[in-house]
Amino acid sequence: MRIFLSYASQGRAVADTINHALLEQGHDVFFDRDDLPAGEEYHSSIRRAIQSAELFVFLISEHAIDDGSYTLTELSMAATQWKQPSGRLLPVMLRPTALERLPAFVTAVTVLQSPGNIAAATADAVQRITRRRQRALLSKIGGAALAAAVLAASVLWLNREQIDVGPVTLGNEVTGSDGAISLLVPGGSFVMGDDDASPRREIHLDTFYIDRYEVTVGRYATFLAATGSVQPPEAWDQLDRETQKELPVVGVDWKDANAYCSWAGRRLPTDAEWEKAARGTDERRYPWGNLSPTIELTNYENASPSGYAGGLTAVGTYPQGRSPYGAHDMSGNAAEWVADWFTESFPASEVRNPKGPATGTERVVRGGGRMDSADRILATKRYRDNPAMRNEQIGFRCARDP
Repeated sequence: MRIFLSYASQGRAVADTINHALLEQGHDVFFDRDDLPAGEEYHSSIRRAIQSAELFVFLISEHAIDDGSYTLTELSMAATQWKQPSGRLLPVMLRPTALERLPAFVTAVTVLQSPGNIAAATADAVQRITRRRQRALLSKIGGAALAAAVLAASVLWLNREQIDVGPVTLGNEVTGSDGAISLLVPGGSFVMGDDDASPRREIHLDTFYIDRYEVTVGRYATFLAATGSVQPPEAWDQLDRETQKELPVVGVDWKDANAYCSWAGRRLPTDAEWEKAARGTDERRYPWGNLSPTIELTNYENASPSGYAGGLTAVGTYPQGRSPYGAHDMSGNAAEWVADWFTESFPASEVRNPKGPATGTERVVRGGGRMDSADRILATKRYRDNPAMRNEQIGFRCARDP
């Protein structure tokens, strides 16, 4: 679908993330007006882009609706183009803005507001609009034979879409049987590695979900009580499972982590899935960007001798340090088991949903822990450990397929 993305310059960083999410889903996005020439040609080019667009995505912020903002000019062009905005306009709340300040053309449709990953929520909303248009088109086509032919073509298109970018009706969040929230990571390509910790290479992943938080002490206690067959983690008797229930569980081996995810109807993320969920598609160094870690962003360089008594912090303590998709604590606090066996070599053919070698002696660990320094909690950093090892720095989070 041809999309015009309208945003104030102050929101460019988030707009760029949304642009990447839409491009990964195969949409044709007019995004960066800064590349256009100045003067009449600039204005005319904007007008032509809006006229040719099938959907106008308007990112709402105080700057976007300020008097004199060019985004209001773009919005006026869209209002002239489509008298009825339904299905043509997608307003997205980028920054909290009073609804009564918005133009009537914007409030004529539902404003998308998401407390989580706004890029994923926008991509999901666009796909829902795409599906509605396809259904409307089919309903207008007369003749049983022609309708059947178009339906077959539509099914083929959807199958291709599922192969390339995952199902197109996904919500931004889903809640697991254990009560944990998982976040949508749209399908598409991203660059994995940085030629330091591992080779830099382009990888394609289908759509998946990743847990917002690491599995907590409280959820793990429920798992132990329900199964009764898994050995408690290291130092389990040293914690107060009521007052410390929001700490990430650590001291579990790989099989324990895998067993929990299976019990909860999910699975461990692959090495590649973990990295995409942590750094997105812009090759950032850390989940929050390229800024060096601070105590406002993550729990690191914490030499407390006890993980549960002063060492670990509750999940979600550092909202500023969350990843582009809304996942918390992916660098620092507790390191995390992932599904793959460890390898230092990556076959050139493994560029789509890689799962690592079929066998090995050590499993991959990602994210770095509370005691690690800044260079050891990079989003590209890969570690390895004996899967039978119960390390007081290693916990886990789960993933799931759509």
